[in-house]
Amino acid sequence: RDAEKNFHNISNRCSYTDCSGNEETEDVSGILQCTANVLGLKFEEMQEKFGEEFFNICFDENERVLRAVGGTLQDFFNGFDALLEHIRTSFGRQATLESPSFLCKELPEGNLMLHYFHPHQIVGFAMTGMIKAAAKKIYRLEVEVEQVTNDKLCSEGTNPGNCSCLTFLIKEHENANTTKALPPGTSQSPLDLRISISTFCRAFPFHLMFDPNMLVLQLGEGLRKQLRCDTHKTLKFQDCFDIVSPKISATFERVLLRLSTPFVIRTKLEDSDSESKDKVMEIKGQMIHVPESNSILFLGSPCVDKLDELMGRGLHLSDIPIHDATRDVILVGEQAKAQDGLKKRMDKLKATLECTHQALEEEKKKTVDLLVSIFPEEVAQQLWQGQQVQARKFDDVTMLFSDIVGFTAICAQCTPMQVISMLNELYTRFDHQCGFLVYYKVETIGDAYCVAAGLHKKSLSHAKAIALMALKMMELSEEVLTPDGSPIKMRIGIHSGSVLAGVVGVRMPRYCLFGNNVTLASKFESGSHPRRINVSPTTYQ
Repeated sequence: RDAEKNFHNISNRCSYTDCSGNEETEDVSGILQCTANVLGLKFEEMQEKFGEEFFNICFDENERVLRAVGGTLQDFFNGFDALLEHIRTSFGRQATLESPSFLCKELPEGNLMLHYFHPHQIVGFAMTGMIKAAAKKIYRLEVEVEQVTNDKLCSEGTNPGNCSCLTFLIKEHENANTTKALPPGTSQSPLDLRISISTFCRAFPFHLMFDPNMLVLQLGEGLRKQLRCDTHKTLKFQDCFDIVSPKISATFERVLLRLSTPFVIRTKLEDSDSESKDKVMEIKGQMIHVPESNSILFLGSPCVDKLDELMGRGLHLSDIPIHDATRDVILVGEQAKAQDGLKKRMDKLKATLECTHQALEEEKKKTVDLLVSIFPEEVAQQLWQGQQVQARKFDDVTMLFSDIVGFTAICAQCTPMQVISMLNELYTRFDHQCGFLVYYKVETIGDAYCVAAGLHKKSLSHAKAIALMALKMMELSEEVLTPDGSPIKMRIGIHSGSVLAGVVGVRMPRYCLFGNNVTLASKFESGSHPRRINVSPTTYQ
């Protein structure tokens, strides 16, 4: 109830809660000021609480990542630039001159000095509480945080130019005066380094060192091979390289301020033709301050992921040290390229196979349709499956035979093409009627047309169906004219009985009917009269 009452009082007394036209920082500052007044707290205490709560929200969502950034509070802030850079590149954003950056230094007395460049307004406003929350949540440290004014910072010469920056002094309560002791036997003298320059240049072929005047003191073999420069020639950093990321000017002081940021530098070539531009190489790495010689060491790896890019810049796999993961990146890229090419070929082959399969299915359908048009459906399926069709006896079948009266005389009076055209027109009508009434057309020989009912499909009314077919054939025959203009005259014979049916032959096989009843049906047709249907007693019954 007290919390609800306090919130109600704050809402009524704070003019910022209904105002959306002001700047974000002014809104937050005004809300916190009103809240502090209502609750009777100091504004600085409220600001600190706001930062702690802000960090706690981020920590709850990204605890695993934040715990993995650094092993100490100093490493945590110095490793934050790499995290921000990864987030930017993941969303396809490029670093700009105003990209936020952190730099945390350890002071001689053991305190930490944190510089926050190009701060976001809200984050900068909450930074004091966020630092305390990060130290307590991740490292279980109780720290005091004091914001240092820009005037003091500029007087120390730590922030050259007009770079926007917030600076915080971080003091640990218990171990503020502890200093790090060097391991036993460690020397701080550069002359005691137990590795020669030539060995170092071979071990780290893509490194360089430069002094405060930006003169290149040392070049790795890979960079020297890429730049094609004389060993004894004095080089300036600006003449050989451009800083791609972060977006800062190439000065010693600016680089010092971004030591915790991943750097990408690009080589410069003397020639400006298009071929030389293709050989320009970017190197991504880290800037390390070397206090013994007051110089900066850059350790990097070439930004290439394809073998062609490496070879195009005059380099080979042997130029990349074994410990450098770039080798694996290039080889994995080549493997992925090969797999991608194989996948494209497989997809193309799959598409071809699918088209072939579709064409095969269409041809199969045509073949089945052709077989069904020649044989009964059951027999057609057996033939398509390569099975042997056994001859069968059908006990109750009605057969129809027909021919054209005077067909020989008609053929003598017209050309063969006229005869074929006439028969095609007539039999097309008969075939359509067969398909409509579901009969089986046995065969056509010259002017003879044979139809059967009761084969493979049992029917109690097969005689009636054939009789209807005969009447329809008589009707259809009158619609077709002979070449001399007279209607065709048909005679038809019908008989019922048992028959033997089977496939005869291998080349151009035919489905034939055998038996005495087939002969009788043919005799009833030959004994019929023009425009008459001769029905056997068996069919009549």
